[in-house]
Amino acid sequence: MLSALSIQGRVIYALFMREIITRFGRNNLGFLWFALEPMMFVVIIIVARTLLHQTFHSVALVPFLVIGYSNLLVWRFCTARGMGAIEGNRGLLNYRNIKIQDIFLARMLLEAAGVTTSFLFLWLIFGIMGLMTWPNDPLLLIVGWFFICWFCAAFGTFLGCLTELSDLAKRIWSPIGYIAFFFSGVYFEVDWLPPALQKLILMVPLVHPVEMARAGYWGDGHRAHYSMAYITVSCLIMTLLSGLIMRNRALRNPHL
Repeated sequence: MLSALSIQGRVIYALFMREIITRFGRNNLGFLWFALEPMMFVVIIIVARTLLHQTFHSVALVPFLVIGYSNLLVWRFCTARGMGAIEGNRGLLNYRNIKIQDIFLARMLLEAAGVTTSFLFLWLIFGIMGLMTWPNDPLLLIVGWFFICWFCAAFGTFLGCLTELSDLAKRIWSPIGYIAFFFSGVYFEVDWLPPALQKLILMVPLVHPVEMARAGYWGDGHRAHYSMAYITVSCLIMTLLSGLIMRNRALRNPHL
């Protein structure tokens, strides 16, 4: 078991570094783009909206947007990079130690690490500017962020396998993906909605970790709605579905 884990660890590390070099190149500027790419997107949105408002529904706008749009980027990057992951790396499957799950895991780790790095840099920069403070409950924020990355990675893997098996799934997902942004909790908090809508929106798994992260930042005075059990079960189900669909032999050889 330990030997197998050691081999898989080296495989994932090698694939992770291969993804970085392929996407960002070997020079320092290319590597810096690993964190700068998501940071630029968030900063542009924050600057534009902060010029109009300093608060939104009585909460500070900057931390609200940093947490919300960072979550959006994890979702966006994981789903986008999940599609085409197998096709772009199919030749690597000829190596005995490389499995489909290794390819997806390396890609999802890269996307999550990139957005997490940009999130921490933004926190540091806005903290120096006095626009963000230390979270009231750091552990809850970390747990919320962990569940955001887990669910997005599992869903991105599932979507990548599904679109590899069917071109129709890719076409259907394009409009659905844009609509899903509006139900992920990026643009609102559950407490702002009418009670009837709260019950409906809490059926969306990704809303729960976003609420957890914001509750971790603002603390007890912030009224959040989430269920750790619900998001845990949702992540486990999505991970199981991803694992089951990866067993399909057609993913390794499309001519079967």
